[in-house]
Amino acid sequence: MREATRQAGVRLLVGLDMALAEAVQADGLHLPERAAGQAQAIHAARPDWLLTAAWHGGPVECAGLDALVLSPVFSAGGASAARPALGVEGFRDRAEAAGPPVYALGGIRAGDVGALAGSGACGLAAVSAIQAAFQAFA
Repeated sequence: MREATRQAGVRLLVGLDMALAEAVQADGLHLPERAAGQAQAIHAARPDWLLTAAWHGGPVECAGLDALVLSPVFSAGGASAARPALGVEGFRDRAEAAGPPVYALGGIRAGDVGALAGSGACGLAAVSAIQAAFQAFA
């Protein structure tokens, strides 16, 4: 995966596992919401890393984070399926109140992208689209 991301010119973040991130020479770490408070200490140890954290719209510790990934914007499967969708307005309200930049995640399909214009999203994150791409190459 590291080689593929380098060739594509994109960053590779590993979920929560600092040792794995170091071993694969990742560009940073993505933290679950419950671990967002660790970002400042991680940043002190690895100031060169990009640090993001999952966010579901409630209070979250942002110190040391470069960005948040807010979900679910739309109805989604997986872990976000149990949470009510924020919708574009709910996403916009939370993104405006957040300190760091906010990526949109959750149920985003090609037809939904235009609705997120002007919502405060600094970008889009995807799970099922990436899984589909990997399955196509498997």
